[in-house]
Order: sequence, then structure tokens, then C-alpha cells
Amino acid sequence: MTAEKKKKIKSLFSPRKLIVWLFVLILILTIPTINQPSMSKTHAIVTMMAVEQEDDMIKVATMVLTPAQDKQPNYQIYSGEGSTIGEAVDSISLALGKEMGFAQCEIMALGEKICADGVIKVLDYMTRTKKVQRNTILVNFSGELEDFAQAVMNLSLEKQLKLESIINFDKRYILADDSNIDKFYIGYYSPISLGLMTKIKIEDEQSYNSIEVSSASGQPAQPSSSSGDSGGESEKKYLVNDGTVSIFKRGKKYIDMTQDEVKKANYFINDAQKGTVVVENVSDHIYDNAQVVINIVKKDTKLTPRFEGDRPIYDIKLSLTIIIDEVVEEGPNENLLRRNQDFFTDALVEKIKEQVGEDMYSIIDYCKTNDIDLLDVYKRFYALKNREFEDYLSRVGIENYLNDIQYNITIDVKSEN
Repeated sequence: MTAEKKKKIKSLFSPRKLIVWLFVLILILTIPTINQPSMSKTHAIVTMMAVEQEDDMIKVATMVLTPAQDKQPNYQIYSGEGSTIGEAVDSISLALGKEMGFAQCEIMALGEKICADGVIKVLDYMTRTKKVQRNTILVNFSGELEDFAQAVMNLSLEKQLKLESIINFDKRYILADDSNIDKFYIGYYSPISLGLMTKIKIEDEQSYNSIEVSSASGQPAQPSSSSGDSGGESEKKYLVNDGTVSIFKRGKKYIDMTQDEVKKANYFINDAQKGTVVVENVSDHIYDNAQVVINIVKKDTKLTPRFEGDRPIYDIKLSLTIIIDEVVEEGPNENLLRRNQDFFTDALVEKIKEQVGEDMYSIIDYCKTNDIDLLDVYKRFYALKNREFEDYLSRVGIENYLNDIQYNITIDVKSEN
């Protein structure tokens, strides 16, 4: 190559000409989209979807986010029905004249009837065809479909809260549980076919753990009057999250766990780090038949499967780091005023171990009675003691494997101070 040709090639890529080339490239890429309508005119952005079965029809309600110039969230509820989930979704698209976009769908809520019938057909369609993300949160709701959808919308607009925040405000807490499509699929396709969903209720009466979200007219709830007038109370709707968790077997709703049962089960799960324990009747040189409220600030659980001969043994070691939150006694106790002494006494530690141990053994009995493996027994034995566990299953059968396992629980308690 001659020096003159090299000079010409070099001049083509001078800084000034590079800017011109870049401008031409942008123009080429942009021209085909100039006359295309904006995505907001062709697609509806779905942020929440609720599904329920009614007779032979599937009903769907979607919460759609409409972009607004003032940058404030603008949500609307659109619903449809069909003989299949696909027909129901398409009926909403037909009414809106827009394609339903589910990439931003954060919540998929499933009603009681669809849960009892089986939810895999819904999940399969939504993940395969509509491309719902696998981290979308799953919820089991009770109540009317329209009431639930309206409640979620009003929660966002009026209370500035999101349902997903209320469900999973912090999965580290022992009273909380979280579930998404990916976790549900993993549980469904496991040999024990087990799945979990948080349960949300829509009720007519207010309770201690409810939020007023709408009235019978479908309008957002107004601030309560302080005049004491109770007129119209029966028309109000309340969203209730009392910690209940729905358990599924083979993709169908099987049983509900109360918040207390969820709390006990989460002692076995390392994700749950924090919580409280109420210990009764503590007496020693400091306490006089006291009720002591313990705050768990850190928790570590080790689950170790092993065999002694043909007998499967599940060793469970729980370590709790706690602080004392509250001490309640009937009469005055001057010992409680002496801040320089150690309130972390042997009697208190033994009471904590006793209370927590009773809770853990009670959930083991709960799992046996209801034939639900919430403690990862199958997964851990199969992974770490495969040959011995397969021999054990061949003897007792997969339906009864929880009953003959010996559980050994060891609890260690220490103070954060």
C-alpha cells in the first residue's frame, strides 16, 4: 500500500469525519421508527394481574399503568373473561385496543377457586406466552376478584403503598414469607411437589391488621371521620394480611398455615433472621414470675441428615442471638431497676430454650400430621445421604417417609451484649 493510499484512508477516520459517520448511522437507525406510534399507544403496561375461576369461565383483572405528564402514577383496572386464560387476556386487549404487556407485572394474584382447581395452567401460559418474569410474586387471595383488584389499585394511589412491599416487607423476619413463580416451579417439579404463597384477604370488617382500601361503590377509601358516626361502615372493604401462608401440593391448594405456624416453621429456615419470643413464668434471683419478651437479632440454623444403621436422623442446631425487649411483672420489682446487673440469667435462657424447642417440635408434628415437608427433609437427605435414603424410601414409601425420622434439636442462646 502506497503512502498516498494510507493518507486517504487515515483522512476518512479523522475526528471530524467520525462525527459525520456517527450522525449518518444514527439517522439510518432512527428513520424507520419515526412514524411508528409510541409504545404507550400500542401496549398496556400491566403491573398486577388477578385470576379467578367462575363456573366454566376464567376471569382476569389487570392493573394497568398509564404514563402521565405530571409523572404521578395513574392506574386503571381492566377485566375480562374467557373459557381459557388466553381468551380472558385477549378479551381485555380487544376492549382496550392494545397488546397487554406483562414484563413489568410485579404481582400475580390467584383466587381460591383457581387455586383449588390447579394453578400450573395459569403459570405456564403466563410465563411461556406472555413472558411474565419468573421473579413475579405469587399471592393467593380470598374475596371477589373485582374487590381485590380495586383494593390493590387504591392501596397504590391513596396509601402510597405497594402490595409487594406489604407481603415481603423484609423476608428476614420470622413472621414473613415470600414466594415467586420461580420458587413455586422448583417446588412443584420436586418429588414432594410442594409450594407456598402468601394469602391476602379482602373483608368487609376492619381488624387489627387491615388497611381500608375501598368502598362498595369502587371509589377510593376516604379518611375516617373522628365524629364517631358509623354510617356506611358496612360498605367499606379492607385488605388483610394476617401472616397466613397457603400451602400447595401438586399445584393445588392444600391447606393454610397461620402466622403462628409460619413463625415456628421459619426457625428451620436461615433466611428468616429476626423475630420475637414471649417467655412466661420466669423466676430467679432477678425475676418474679415475669413475662419476658425476647427480640431475636440473629439466627443461624444448621440441618444435618445422617443415618444410624437403617434409622434416619435429622440433627437440627439452632443458634439465637437475642436482646431483652420487655419485662412484665404483676408487682413492683426493684431488681429490674438495677441496670448494672446481668438480666441474661440461666433461668431465662432455659425458659427460652424450652419455649422455642416446644415450638419447633410442634411444627414437626404439624408436618407429619399433614404430610407436608416444610423442613427440607427430602431434599437434604437425598442430596447428602442418597444411597441410604433411597433404601429407606424403598422400605417405607414416599408417602410415609416423614413419620419414621428421628429429629434431634439443639438450641444455643446468647445475648447480643
